Amino acid sequence: MKRLAILTAIALSATAVAHAGPVTVETPKAPISVETADAYVAELEQAVKAVCHEASTAVIGVGLYRYLACVNETRADVAKQDPTGLYAKRAPLAGDVFAAK
Repeated sequence: MKRLAILTAIALSATAVAHAGPVTVETPKAPISVETADAYVAELEQAVKAVCHEASTAVIGVGLYRYLACVNETRADVAKQDPTGLYAKRAPLAGDVFAAK
């Protein structure tokens, strides 16, 4: 079974990225059911957020914008590297919209 390593290649801060390690997610085997595909995409999304949370200093104030930039860039990288193509086809996530006053 292949493993997909999610690597963060973000130039936000050299020290923050140095502490963020790769997260491995196992790709599902060839006959993929809808439930398996959904679980795989959810696991990738969780891994992206975990890596960016670890790479960000604090997810408060300006740190929130660093975190969101990290998530967006890492999602794009993971979508390119995903051998199944399922992550690129996922529905846009509406939960990542933040309002600032």
